[in-house]
Amino acid sequence: MQKTITIQGRVVPGRRLGRTLGFPTANVHLAADECRGRRMAGVWLARIVLEQTGGRYWALVNVGTRPTVEDAGRCKAEAWLLDFDGDLYGQRIAIELLEFLRPEKKFASVDELREAMERDRRNALNIIENDGYTL
Repeated sequence: MQKTITIQGRVVPGRRLGRTLGFPTANVHLAADECRGRRMAGVWLARIVLEQTGGRYWALVNVGTRPTVEDAGRCKAEAWLLDFDGDLYGQRIAIELLEFLRPEKKFASVDELREAMERDRRNALNIIENDGYTL
């Protein structure tokens, strides 16, 4: 296990592309230096804590600019909460980055991105099961 990095912010609407791909995300805007300066860009296993309710969820989080779907996107954290169904717009959340899974990458197609997300999900669930992380 490595040191946890925490990002806090308010969930803002995105393009809702993740929803159409089967991976709805909670988006939090970041300052550009948060992606580059702290070397956070990439896909992470994370724990999400909802400020309003204290609810905790496992998530896959991409920190970066979404190069597959945006040419010059703004730096953000996009959290796909693995066992959550609901609306988080406007709510404050804490994103606890637990384990780095892979660097951010531009895929040749959205289908390749979807396949990578499924691999990331399987990898994250394996880590949760075997590495002692708790919600």
